[in-house]
Amino acid sequence: MRVVSYGIELVTQLSRRKALKNQRGLTLISWILILGIIAFFATVAMRMLPMYQEYYSVLQIMDGMEVEIKNNKLTKQQVMTLLQKRFNTGYVFSVNKDNVELSRGKDNVYVTKIVIDYEVRKPFMAQIDLIGHFHTEVDVEPKRK
Repeated sequence: MRVVSYGIELVTQLSRRKALKNQRGLTLISWILILGIIAFFATVAMRMLPMYQEYYSVLQIMDGMEVEIKNNKLTKQQVMTLLQKRFNTGYVFSVNKDNVELSRGKDNVYVTKIVIDYEVRKPFMAQIDLIGHFHTEVDVEPKRK
């Protein structure tokens, strides 16, 4: 038994050495292609990361506004002022007044629903842009059964 296991081990070691002798690695063209692919995806990630960071800031602002309009009776002008202040504080520059829709509930003069729908375009390469479309809404009107 011992002789057989040493024989198998010897054959395995010889086949590994032979494989290592034949293996030469990647060619220069292969390295350039791999680095090009990595650079492409790194560029996409670097361009899209700020877009999504801003979106998560908008989500946090909307969570705060949900509590605000649930606890206080605010008019459209008051809600828009609060949103603009929070956007300025949170460094959110992609959302403007045209992207915000404020709605009142049935039989209510105060704001019960905020919808933000906006698009962000970031230049990528030459005439190609990366586009992100974001939509979020808050509705505090009680559901009727």
